[in-house]
Amino acid sequence: MSNATLYQIIPNKVCLSCDVCCRFLESDSPLAPIFTKQETQKAITLGADPSLFQPMQDGNSSQITLKPYKDYYICPFFKPETSECLIYNNRPLDCQLYPFALMYTEDKSQIVLGIDMLCPYSEEHWQTEGFKQHLQHIINYVESDEISVQISSNWRLIGDYQDTVRVFHTFNDKFIHAATPSDN
Repeated sequence: MSNATLYQIIPNKVCLSCDVCCRFLESDSPLAPIFTKQETQKAITLGADPSLFQPMQDGNSSQITLKPYKDYYICPFFKPETSECLIYNNRPLDCQLYPFALMYTEDKSQIVLGIDMLCPYSEEHWQTEGFKQHLQHIINYVESDEISVQISSNWRLIGDYQDTVRVFHTFNDKFIHAATPSDN
């Protein structure tokens, strides 16, 4: 699965008309996109300001610094006028997965995959056969050797529990052991 990219199940027209993604209520939102070291370097190579990337606890990943816009904050790669992403073809795994969320359970004992129900498309289509098939594709992708290794070394890609996410899959102990920091 080398250099595999996830396809986006949500139709482009729907995404571009939505007002959920890439917008945050706080400047230090824990939901701001996480970039692996390789993704950060690629973004910088493509012209991103290196100061936009704040190192994370895992020592390998960085979180993007959000910028103020109106009465909220946005990803610096987001164009609010058109709802387009300036780095869409090179966006990080964290963004590629959305509306699927990789997160710890509330008690941090397990790593799960769910669907963010704040996404209007997800909320409306999560029970369809196509969405269920895509969910299985996401699970297989995340559990693949290449991606599980990437997540292991960039464990901040695993977010904290979000009550807006409907959980659909719990990862096995092997994945949990590989992706859980030893100090957690």
